[in-house]
Amino acid sequence: MSISGKAAVAQAAMAAVEPLVELLLELRVTSPEAESLLRGVFVHKTREWLARQSASTSEPSDVRISLVTGVHRNFVRRILAEPPKIADAREQKSNRANRLLQAWYSDPVYLDTSGKPRDLPEKGNRPSFQSLSTTYVPGAAPGVVLDQLRRAGSVQTLSEHRVRVRGRTFRVHGFNLSGIAEVGSRARELLETLKHNVQQPDSRRFCDSMRVIEIERGRIPAVRDIISRRATTFLAGMEHELAVEANRSRRAKQKGRIKVGLTVYQTERWPK
Repeated sequence: MSISGKAAVAQAAMAAVEPLVELLLELRVTSPEAESLLRGVFVHKTREWLARQSASTSEPSDVRISLVTGVHRNFVRRILAEPPKIADAREQKSNRANRLLQAWYSDPVYLDTSGKPRDLPEKGNRPSFQSLSTTYVPGAAPGVVLDQLRRAGSVQTLSEHRVRVRGRTFRVHGFNLSGIAEVGSRARELLETLKHNVQQPDSRRFCDSMRVIEIERGRIPAVRDIISRRATTFLAGMEHELAVEANRSRRAKQKGRIKVGLTVYQTERWPK
C-alpha cells in the first residue's frame, strides 16, 4: 500500500474513531490523555500482533515493536512494563479542575470560620471564584472554568451571582464503570466482526441489516416499540433453541464447547 493509499484508508477508518472521541469528551478525557492511552494500547497490541505472525515462541523485541509503532524503543520498554493507561504526567497536567476543587476545601482563604468551604461571589477580589480559578487554574478564563464545573454538577449557582462547591472531585454524570466497560466490549465485538469480513470475505461472520424505510416522524414511538418487541422475541427464541442444542450435545457427551451469544442494537440516531 502506498503512502497516499494508507492516508486514504486511515481517513476512511476515522468514522469508527469519531464516536470514541465523543465518548472521551463526555468523560472529560483530554486529547493529550487520550493520545498517551492510545500509545499504550498501540504498543501492547503490536506486541500481540507480531507474536501471532511469528513462528518463534519468543516475544517480539522492543526494537521490532519500535519499528512497527514508530515509538522509540526506550518508551516501548517503559510502556510494556505495565498495562495501558493514561500517562501520569498527562493526567496531572489535565487535572486542573480537581486541583481547584481540592483548594476550595483546603486553602484557608476560601474556608469559613468553621473550616468549611465558603460560598463565593463569581467575581471580585479574594475570596472569590475568580481569584480561586486564577490561582489554581492559571491560563484559563474563570468563566469557562465555572461553566465546566456547573455542567459537571461540581458547583451550585446561588442567588446574587454566588457559587457553592458540591464536591472535592470533578464528576462525570450519566456514566459508571460497568456501563463504560459494556460500551467498550460491544464496540470491540462489532469492529472485530467487520474487520474479519473485510479481510476474509469468503468466510464472513453474520452481520446484516435491512433496507432503509422512510417513516413519518410522528410514528417514531411506534417504530421503537416494534423494534423492541421483535428483537426481544427473536433473542428469546434464539436463546431457547441454542439451550436445546446445548442440552443435546451435553447428553451426547460431545467434547469441546464454545460460548455463543447474540446482540441486537439500534444503529440510527432518532431525532428528538
